[in-house]
Amino acid sequence: MNSLAIGYFDKHIAKVLMLAVVWAAGWLSAHAAETTAPLEPELRRRATETIRQVFDGEQQWVKVHAAEYLLTLDYPQGVKKAFAEELNLHGDEPRYRIGVWRVLARAAYNHKERVVWLDKIRAVAFDTAAEDRPHALETLAKLGYVLRDEEVAAMEQAAKAENDQTAPFAAWVLANSGRPDAESRLVELLASDDTTTRLGAAFALGNLPKISPSAWEKLQTAARDEPADSQARAYLVSAASMHAPKSDVSRFKAELAELAANESGVGAVEASRAIARIGDDADLPLLTRLLDSPDPDLRATAAYALLRIDRRVPHCLSFWDWGVIVAYALMMLSVGWYYSRRTQTQEQYLLGDRRMNPLMVGLSLFAALISSLSYLAMPGEVIKYGPMIVCTVLAYPLVGLVVGWLVIPLIMQLKVTSAYEILETRLGGAVRTLGSLLFLSLRLLWMSVIIFATADKVLVPLMGLEPWTTPIVCVVIAAVAIGYTSMGGLRAGVLTDVIQTAILMGAAVVVVITITVYLGGVGAWWPSQWPAHWPEPLLLPKLEYDPNARVTMFGVVLATFTWYVCTAVSDQIAVQRYLATRDAKAARFALIVSLAADAVIFAILGCVGMGLLAYFQAFPYLLPDNQSVLGDSDKLFSQFILIGLPVGLSGLVVAGLLACSMSSLSAGINSTCSVIAVDFIDRLRGKNKKLSDSSRIRQLKYISVLVGATVVIMSLMVNMVQGNLIEICYKVVNLFTAPLAGLFFLALFVPWARGFGAIVGLVCGLAVVISINYWQEITGSPGISFLWAMPLSLIVEVGVGTLVSLIPIGRKRSRLRQ
Repeated sequence: MNSLAIGYFDKHIAKVLMLAVVWAAGWLSAHAAETTAPLEPELRRRATETIRQVFDGEQQWVKVHAAEYLLTLDYPQGVKKAFAEELNLHGDEPRYRIGVWRVLARAAYNHKERVVWLDKIRAVAFDTAAEDRPHALETLAKLGYVLRDEEVAAMEQAAKAENDQTAPFAAWVLANSGRPDAESRLVELLASDDTTTRLGAAFALGNLPKISPSAWEKLQTAARDEPADSQARAYLVSAASMHAPKSDVSRFKAELAELAANESGVGAVEASRAIARIGDDADLPLLTRLLDSPDPDLRATAAYALLRIDRRVPHCLSFWDWGVIVAYALMMLSVGWYYSRRTQTQEQYLLGDRRMNPLMVGLSLFAALISSLSYLAMPGEVIKYGPMIVCTVLAYPLVGLVVGWLVIPLIMQLKVTSAYEILETRLGGAVRTLGSLLFLSLRLLWMSVIIFATADKVLVPLMGLEPWTTPIVCVVIAAVAIGYTSMGGLRAGVLTDVIQTAILMGAAVVVVITITVYLGGVGAWWPSQWPAHWPEPLLLPKLEYDPNARVTMFGVVLATFTWYVCTAVSDQIAVQRYLATRDAKAARFALIVSLAADAVIFAILGCVGMGLLAYFQAFPYLLPDNQSVLGDSDKLFSQFILIGLPVGLSGLVVAGLLACSMSSLSAGINSTCSVIAVDFIDRLRGKNKKLSDSSRIRQLKYISVLVGATVVIMSLMVNMVQGNLIEICYKVVNLFTAPLAGLFFLALFVPWARGFGAIVGLVCGLAVVISINYWQEITGSPGISFLWAMPLSLIVEVGVGTLVSLIPIGRKRSRLRQ
């Protein structure tokens, strides 16, 4: 197939993809949730004030319930202080002390403070002589406490008790801890002769996130058979409604409304709590009437239900926002088609003829490496943990010196297409193959996380879609990126990266300006003092283990420096862009441009994080149901896009997020394509079997499509990794960065390095990075900060590889000739 035929084929592929993008946008927007009206401002204000009045004016457990409603709805002001006073007054009072500790545990800003109150509750829960043991067990269950191994036997014994109110709460704690028999024990307790036991079992089952179909059948049977005048009936109906199929929810809701309307003590309160979780607009008149109930507990619960229903109002992108997004996608495909007609050789496709503009290459390198993960993660990290992570920019001057004047000159003097050709020259073909496989694993994981994060964390919530549509959204994103990358190669990728850099920076600035206007100035969101929930800023790590010291300035700078140096020396994405420039001076300039753009966007995103924190603390009712400012910090950016930006600008910011993901995908696809072609296919084919330029370009396009399809499939497994986006970046995306770089350090800077020593060092480096990143998943206990994974694994790998290379195993090859 000649170049004219390839261009004709690409033209029709571009048309098909453009039509597919328009169709997909229409289909996705048609499947978005319908928007309903939120509460009237006056009713919202009245409901909020009702809870606050009950909290300020009532005592004992009614005050506890009101405090928990305020904390759940993200109105924490005054709660912690008030219950510190309650602790002084009632800290030794059985039963009520458990409620005080529970509120203080919920109000705690960090793990260390929370553990203090959990330990107090645990002590009572395991004290068989304590009269308030049932309250302590219930509180442990409500707080989601997970048992230690040595505590399981005692809790199982408590769950076996007959006609004892401790049994259902003990079984609930066991269910939270993943014990397989806990649910069946709760179901057994539904048949108890003791009303309090049946009530407790129903309450526990209603608060479990999920129960089996057989358990639900028995639960609804128990609800049906419970006498109408029984105190347990409201709890049984409430629990059944929580887990009922959609077709049965209305039946239970009708009875819940009847129970709440009767205003008969705890039954009405529990029914109102259930309505808070499953209610809708039809329940607003009843709940509004209950705001005047003489029972303060019922008034507070009805107000809580109103505010929960208000937060379930869906928000979606407008037609004009979709227009902006579609226009962006079509523009990217047009760039790919344009360059497809001007690409004649593999050198043009993979390296842009080695004479690309260094300014554009620098912006492309920035756009390729930032990804939608960093774009989303940075504001969320600042919201939850403070601006310490922005200290990454302090490492950039050192990165510029080391990479610009030490690494880049070495790379530019070697006329290679794949970085991994260097490994074969110094350490042998086996090490080159290992290095290439590590890179492919690294970038395939990286691209998978990018697609998943953009689809699951941004587009699906923004469009009000069900979670099952995430794979469809992943396919659409990948199709556009694959389309323009496979058609136009590196030159198309670089130009689209420049456009995407402008979009993503502009989008972040728009968010900052909008928040500033809403809040009345920069001073309204710029912190005047260090917020209580941000961990104490640390310059250096503490010598003793501290679970709260997850990020220190030294750790951030060291991790950033390590990552940049490792990426510059071993990652085909970076090396490919350096090689696309004329010489070392141009490549160095591209690096400086990339670092400068990084510093600017990190500063802007840090401001976005602080702005979002202030915005949602001022307007917590704009949070979605069951979300909080600190617990869901990664999701606040996407929520603000929906509810905070004018029509059209929301589409621009979404386009900015798409720009991040697509630039990273484009770079990843192009670089993995070059590695597969050069390091595997060409080596297997041999030097004597050369393809024509048109055949090679066609081969590269097929590889690009195959890589994209693989990435989409892998993206569906990303949700299994624990942690916020910043932690996922380090746990998954950067898992092999340091081990891969260790091979290049040995090849470039250790004269006596041998292939055997490099392989042994690689195994040790991988063991270190996996152990640190997944210590909690492996051992069940927290380990050191994830930021130490790359520096320590690199040190171990280079150290071990250097020492083992002194053993005369394998052939020592000559140093690189430049």
